[in-house]
Amino acid sequence: MATYYNPNGNPEEWDEKPSGYYTEDEWAAMHPAPEPTKEEKLAELDAQYDADKAEIVKYFNEAQLAEEAELQAELRAEMTAIDAQYVEDRKAIEEEGDE
Repeated sequence: MATYYNPNGNPEEWDEKPSGYYTEDEWAAMHPAPEPTKEEKLAELDAQYDADKAEIVKYFNEAQLAEEAELQAELRAEMTAIDAQYVEDRKAIEEEGDE
């Protein structure tokens, strides 16, 4: 059995596609997901940045406790790159629609 969507969008299981029903791909093409708002994009970017930063800080603290200077330097460089990418991505999102 396959899933087909009735005209109201309710999924139903059928052996064959009934007249007036849509496959999952057809229904998705007719009802694309809405584009996230600028605020939603910024919130997602901030959440990802915070998660990435927290992970780097965790590893940096472990490297510091283990007195691994080379790893600390690598993690500092990675954090610098994450910071720069964040600033660039945030600016791009904030400028959307300003053109």
